[in-house]
Amino acid sequence: MVNKALLGIAAVVLLVVFGLGLGVGILVGGSGGGGAADASPQTDDASGSSDSTDTTTPTASDSTRTATPTASDSTGTATPGAADDEPKTVPLYRFNKQNISEAVVENINAVREEEGLQPLASTGTTAENVRQMATSHSEAMADAGQVKHSINGVTSSDRYKRDGLYNTCGFQVESYVENADHNELEVIGRTYAGEEYPDGDTKAFNKNDTAVANALTEGWLSTSTSRERLLPANADHIGVGITITTTRNVYATVNIC
Repeated sequence: MVNKALLGIAAVVLLVVFGLGLGVGILVGGSGGGGAADASPQTDDASGSSDSTDTTTPTASDSTRTATPTASDSTGTATPGAADDEPKTVPLYRFNKQNISEAVVENINAVREEEGLQPLASTGTTAENVRQMATSHSEAMADAGQVKHSINGVTSSDRYKRDGLYNTCGFQVESYVENADHNELEVIGRTYAGEEYPDGDTKAFNKNDTAVANALTEGWLSTSTSRERLLPANADHIGVGITITTTRNVYATVNIC
């Protein structure tokens, strides 16, 4: 009987203890869950640094795309084409009178050979005397700023006589002797070096010695009078005098002998 009573009392005590423990557990669990809920939004805001990074600090690839153009884009917009790079003027020191003179001789002799004529000699004593005479007249034209056979009353015939070439440079042409009278052994001209100049309805530009020589000879060979004077069948020598002024004018004289 006593044992049963003791067992009953023990059961009651266990029930009371169990009940109290369950209540405490519920209260503790509810309090902890509320604190976590209040703190989690702050944690989300703080951990939102990824959004902040996206808006304030671009990635390396984005920075490269927006700040550094590609090589092709840079070339296309910053580097002009070859035509734009063509210089509008060429320094005068790049032009050489002797080179131009020699190129003119080559051009004339090339045409003579095409016509079945012997080339004219530009070396030797006679040719050098003819060249000096031609040069003196080109210098006189440059000083006067005119392209004329007669400067200060001195004609082409006068120059041949003055330099002892009048008789030396006469040669047989069919039934008569060709000589320096009436400018028959001389052609003259002018072009420009290293800058644009009017050429009919267009503009021309002689960028080097060869271009200057070509401009001169093409002009002479395109007119019947000058062409005839450069292509006599029995001539032997040629002298070309070139003068270049500081204003880029190129004066030229060709004398035949």
